[in-house]
Amino acid sequence: MIFTKNLIATRDLDVLGERIEEELRNHKGKYIFQGMVFIIAGILAAAFPAASAINVELIIGAILLLTGIFQLIMTMKSKMHWWSLLSACLSIVIGLFMLWKPLPVLLAFVTLLAIFMTVEGFIELFLAFQFRPVRNWSWMLFSGVITLILAAILWIGFPLFDVLYLGWVIAINMIFYGVSLLMLVWRSAS
Repeated sequence: MIFTKNLIATRDLDVLGERIEEELRNHKGKYIFQGMVFIIAGILAAAFPAASAINVELIIGAILLLTGIFQLIMTMKSKMHWWSLLSACLSIVIGLFMLWKPLPVLLAFVTLLAIFMTVEGFIELFLAFQFRPVRNWSWMLFSGVITLILAAILWIGFPLFDVLYLGWVIAINMIFYGVSLLMLVWRSAS
């Protein structure tokens, strides 16, 4: 009976693997493009690590400021709930603070990135196991492990040290994710 259950599970995995490989083959160009974009962005982030760290923080600050202003205008025009007004004001204040005092915010950002990369690493591991029926799924597993190692480096390191190497952490994550996408498509297309 146990053998039958394992056989059925294996058949289901084979069918799932075939569907995933078909999806990868049908949209090969999109996955290759996405992988290349991640690799190129990672190389640029590695070339300019300090600028990458500060720019990520400044971009987020600008986005918060602009979306907060937009939300405030829409809230005032539509007389929405006061929670929406509070959310708009919070976005504006945090966005302004991020643009006005980038280094202290960047130190806090390192902690947030460590949290994000920890969660992202586990998600990549779960994705890898979902892609397990596909040949070369181990690249996604490898990317998840690398992401968790990078998160651990951020958790262990000193804040100023982390700020200097934050760009490289972002770069390594992008490059390995891009490579894992390319390897999934390469193996499924052959």
